[in-house]
Order: sequence, then structure tokens, then C-alpha cells
Amino acid sequence: MKTNQKYYIGKKDKITIRCLACKKKREIAVTDLIKLKQQSVKVVCPCSHDFSILLEFRQSYRKEIDIQGSCSKKSDSVEQKTPCRIRDISLGGLGISITKETTFQLEDELTVTFELGTSQQLEFNATIQIRHIDSSMNIGGAFVESSAEKHLEMATLFL
Repeated sequence: MKTNQKYYIGKKDKITIRCLACKKKREIAVTDLIKLKQQSVKVVCPCSHDFSILLEFRQSYRKEIDIQGSCSKKSDSVEQKTPCRIRDISLGGLGISITKETTFQLEDELTVTFELGTSQQLEFNATIQIRHIDSSMNIGGAFVESSAEKHLEMATLFL
């Protein structure tokens, strides 16, 4: 049986893998794999079960969400809110999707606003810097450090 397991590489450049057949755990260093940017690795357990693992090179786990929000470019003199969907959140940033054309570019700072659908109707304003943008207007942004503590509080509500 071949099963892909996903592992997030932590600050120590080590992961603890677990065989699904015998349930034994083993810690392995992944320093060489990080240098090669290798994302899929075949593992053979001492019990002779083989499986593939997927390495995730992110600093923190991403939680998939689907929340309606809006965003605007911080440098615009007149704030024009653009509707967006927040796709995912992590301790380091947000993933958003935009359905209409914009002039957003890499390194732009955006203010992203959305509400958490709780009884208290909490509204969040997050400032992100665009790190990735594709032709489908999927944007990956890192939280701007000046408000990192506020973003950490927001992200922990989701994670």
C-alpha cells in the first residue's frame, strides 16, 4: 500500500515520520533534501513497508478557509476596496483570490478586511505584502511585521 503523507519541515530541519503499517516513529534530518528542494521522498521502513512522504517547506501550517472579504492597496490615495475570498491562513500570512482585474504587483502592501462569522461579528484588518501572484489572481501574502502580534492573535483563532 502506497500512501502519501505530508510533513512540515520545522526550524530544526528534522521531521518525525511514522510508518502506517507498524506505527513506529523515526526522526530524520532533511537538511540535504532542503538544499535540493526535493518535495517527495520514498521511505522504506525496517518492517519493509514502503511509502512516499511529501515535504512542505513552509515556516508554518496553512489552514484552508473560505471567507468573503475585501482588500485595498495601501499606497492608493483613494481606498478602492476590491472583493476577495480568503482561501487560507497561517501564522505567516494569507492566501486570497480576486475575481476582477487589478493593478496589484509583487511587493505591494494590501489591507485585507474580513469578518469572522461568530456571534460577536469580529472584523479583522490584516496588512500583507504580496509574495506571490498568478495569472488567475491568486495571491499569497506575508503579514507585515509591524502588526505581527495582532495577526498572530487572528491566525490562532483559525488554526
